[in-house]
Amino acid sequence: MKKYDSERGSSLLRFFDRYLGIPIVFLLGIFKRKKTLPNDIQRIALLKTAAIGDTTILTAIIKDIEDYDANIKITLFTGSSNYEFAKLLQTQYKNLDVIKLPIKNPLKSIKYIRSKQFDYFLDFGPWPRLNSIFSFFSNSNYRVGFKTDNQYRHYVYDKYVLHSKDIHELQNYKNILKVIGIKKDNLPQINFVEKKIIESNIVIHMFPGGSRSYLKEWPERYWIDTINYLTSKNYQIYLTGAKVDKMSAEIIKEQCKYREQINITAGEFSLADTIKLLACSKLVISVDTGIMHIASALKCNLIALHGPTSHKRWGPLNNNAIVLQSPLKCSPCINLGFDNGCNVNRCMQSIYVDKVIENIDKML
Repeated sequence: MKKYDSERGSSLLRFFDRYLGIPIVFLLGIFKRKKTLPNDIQRIALLKTAAIGDTTILTAIIKDIEDYDANIKITLFTGSSNYEFAKLLQTQYKNLDVIKLPIKNPLKSIKYIRSKQFDYFLDFGPWPRLNSIFSFFSNSNYRVGFKTDNQYRHYVYDKYVLHSKDIHELQNYKNILKVIGIKKDNLPQINFVEKKIIESNIVIHMFPGGSRSYLKEWPERYWIDTINYLTSKNYQIYLTGAKVDKMSAEIIKEQCKYREQINITAGEFSLADTIKLLACSKLVISVDTGIMHIASALKCNLIALHGPTSHKRWGPLNNNAIVLQSPLKCSPCINLGFDNGCNVNRCMQSIYVDKVIENIDKML
């Protein structure tokens, strides 16, 4: 499974996005021409340039559009970090086309976007000004995106939706879709793999992604104690992750008691293989990251660990998930992913092993 950080986690890109993007978006807004809602919907573009988790949530929107009219052609524009997952969705949605944008080359990205014509161009990014610029130059009849507090990105849209930190991100996405008259109640879903549970398999995903990901890490010693508990009950443990996570997974494995029952797939499995592994697991234990959202969309038995991020905002949506939110009063403190908070993940440290084991027993 690959991990891309060069776009999503780039402080340089965020710097230019803010200090160049804001004035550019404001100026483009001055030249915006007023448009009216199209009477017919034949082609819709969705813009989501980062994050596997966000793209997993977007599956509910794709399904909403499909249920509204199965003949609508959907184009999903992605970045590098979520392209691999988005391509897998093409086996699930017959009218979905996926195009990866070269985010570091905005002019080339705009050329790709303008190569197609759309009735609606829907931008699901809550903060990047670059997304707003892409939306402005899209060859579309109507553009919809978010107005987010202190992000100054909404001037170019024909209609903007207030992005709220007080509701689940899925509901924010649904509010964009309501603008064009589509109101459905689908949840995120992945059904392109067969679910055949292997009772002895438990998947553990320890490695969050994105900016300041270290704040979402559960302490290493907590993982070791949890793994020792599970292997003492003869479960096979699978440690998932990207290639850069493999060494960390091996270090943890070496400190566990029953190492022969621990399998490291980090850096070995593709994303597609990891999804198949999740689909046949008895239980998934994960920090807040893309794998957690995928497990939720697969309707896996799931224990999700939330510290600096709110489960009400980013938590799993399947009925057979248990969320453990940090009990600290200052938690959560992250909304958009790069927000200022403490530099030590005390909130994750406050989710104790005995609480996790208690909920493991409930699940198993």
